[in-house]
Amino acid sequence: MWEKCGKELRGDSVTNPNLVCFRTFKQLMIRKVEILSLEPFILQYHNLVHRRLAKRARISGKTEKPEKSEIRAANGTWLIHENRPNFAKMFRNLQTDIAALDLSTAEPWQILSYNSDGYYAPHYDFLNPDTNKQLVEARGNRIATVLVILQIAKKGGTTVFPKINLNIRPKAGDVVVWLNTLPSGESDSQTLHAACPIKDGTKIGATLWVHAKGQEFSMPCAESKKYYDRRLFFE
Repeated sequence: MWEKCGKELRGDSVTNPNLVCFRTFKQLMIRKVEILSLEPFILQYHNLVHRRLAKRARISGKTEKPEKSEIRAANGTWLIHENRPNFAKMFRNLQTDIAALDLSTAEPWQILSYNSDGYYAPHYDFLNPDTNKQLVEARGNRIATVLVILQIAKKGGTTVFPKINLNIRPKAGDVVVWLNTLPSGESDSQTLHAACPIKDGTKIGATLWVHAKGQEFSMPCAESKKYYDRRLFFE
């Protein structure tokens, strides 16, 4: 299960010139973005959340309920966006910086803290329409995942996408965004991912799951209808 957790794996821009890093300027700030994958679409925003804000959010989002199962070993909690000032500020900043997504359709923050030997087994973020029929019909499926890294472990704790040979170690303050569904509404099976086991230290992440209804104008289908029009992610 964890064979790809051993070392960092990234795409090769020599063999795939679409995998690039670039800088954009927004509100007088430099934004560094890395394209990790086009199919499925995965971006890493470097240093998007200021380190001080990430640290304050880490403290205010402290988790207190340990959970352990075959699927996940982590402490977890949910937070409404507006209920904690640090998370409310982070939410507003992300909405400004990631124009392609309307974050108002997102579920509350899910905060997960992984200690020694903590992990999250390979899973998908999109919902099964058969078992979540009411939610999917009302709000659409989870079209996108926005993962904010608040703290990284000293060893282990990478985020792995085993089906596409991608294993990344974002820094505190980095934000990883990926699309879970296709324009047809089908779930994208390539988005299988996991949180690799912690070998030393603690990893803390805050996740927003963004639903499809409300994204029609900011992220319409491309002309081919095979992909979403993703240009707003780069503006």
